[in-house]
Amino acid sequence: MIYQCSGCNRATFETACPWCMGSQVSPSSEITLRHLTPLDPSFYPDFQYRSKGLIQDFFGKKKEQAQLNDLLNNVLRKYSELKQPYFTNFIHTTRERAGSSDDAGVPGPRLDGVYSERELFREVLIRKGFDELEGLPSLLDKLLQTTAFNSAYLGFSRELTRHIRTELADTLRSWIEEAGTTFRSDLALFYYYLWENDVAFPNVQFNPQAASTSGVPLLPLPVFRNGLSLCEEIYFDILVERLGSQLEHFNPNQFITMYLVDAMDGFQFEAFLVEIFQTIGYDVKETKKTADQGADLFVTRFGKNMVIQAKNYSSSVGNAAVQQAISAKAFYGCDEAMVVTNSYYTKSAKELAGTAGVRLIDRDGLQSYLDDYNQKLIEAFQAEEESA
Repeated sequence: MIYQCSGCNRATFETACPWCMGSQVSPSSEITLRHLTPLDPSFYPDFQYRSKGLIQDFFGKKKEQAQLNDLLNNVLRKYSELKQPYFTNFIHTTRERAGSSDDAGVPGPRLDGVYSERELFREVLIRKGFDELEGLPSLLDKLLQTTAFNSAYLGFSRELTRHIRTELADTLRSWIEEAGTTFRSDLALFYYYLWENDVAFPNVQFNPQAASTSGVPLLPLPVFRNGLSLCEEIYFDILVERLGSQLEHFNPNQFITMYLVDAMDGFQFEAFLVEIFQTIGYDVKETKKTADQGADLFVTRFGKNMVIQAKNYSSSVGNAAVQQAISAKAFYGCDEAMVVTNSYYTKSAKELAGTAGVRLIDRDGLQSYLDDYNQKLIEAFQAEEESA
């Protein structure tokens, strides 16, 4: 099975994240597993038998495993019935992030009359017949995390489809050229896609037992690390080739520097962000300049809609911009929210954004977007030269 680590957000085939915990893997450790979200909910440790010693295992394992299997089958059946639209729509519309808190108290009304969105959602599901959530208070949060992981993998797989080539190195290069450094966190997703879709390469051999056995990785960790090293070599070559191309074709009259961005007014900055996001592959829609409810533009990619608040400031950006992004996300029903600035953010703005799940792009992050934008201009210029 494949997991996503809540600590570093990397995908892994191991039952202890090798990036957060080191290379020592402990398949039976519940402490490590609770930090990992499986793509398949049947791989949660709640449904796996835990050894109680040789004698107790001999007399009680078969009966307890049967009870766990019954529980798993009931949970998976109800989850399958309610995943669309309830779970999927909830992760896209809630202001709370999966894994941000545990359910508090018992289901039903309380005297204080204060309920989290997750508590209300739990009650919706219980009334739909998902009564297992009453006895397993942490199960809902785990299923929400798995739903979010599935949604991310679905978007990833849609994008990866067009990068598949006949050779592994060519496939990796095509993917990395577009994905950039995300290959470091998504390489396990890449291999999982190959396995799931029967894409065969001679030098990639998967373990067939991994699909049904907890603790058995799809690829051995040393093989996975070799794949990561290959990706690093490919990425290094891409960077060297891009720099050579930039030095050969750079034209200061065509390329955008951060100093030009600093000289823009608010409307010019918004218009330029539209051009940047379109150039690097997003579908972009501007909002009206009045009554925009805190939204400056909308971008769509990987099947998700994101609202963006643009701030061209000479000083640090504070809480107000983040609050506007939060309001716009809720008002327009977007999946994500982002604030982009040519400056930096205050500490309180970062804390609020972290709590609300708003992505912050500061001056350094914007420079990365500018680099990608200028690179696309170079590639377009080269294509024109070759076709001339």
